[in-house]
Amino acid sequence: MKAKLLRDAGEMPEGAEVEIGSTAGTNDARSDEDVGGRSTTVAPVYEVTDDEGHAEKVDTRDLKPLP
Repeated sequence: MKAKLLRDAGEMPEGAEVEIGSTAGTNDARSDEDVGGRSTTVAPVYEVTDDEGHAEKVDTRDLKPLP
């Protein structure tokens, strides 16, 4: 499944298209600086990769699924 990043993720800039891989845990520590702001709801984190081979762990709230 493909997605677009809603914020910078390490080597991958905001707006990069990525491939969603396997689940990599959960994120229960959101701050005001994160997309969508502070949250008390735990969300899944997935390993994502871009076309250049960069891999990052990204909170699903920071991804927009592509059709």
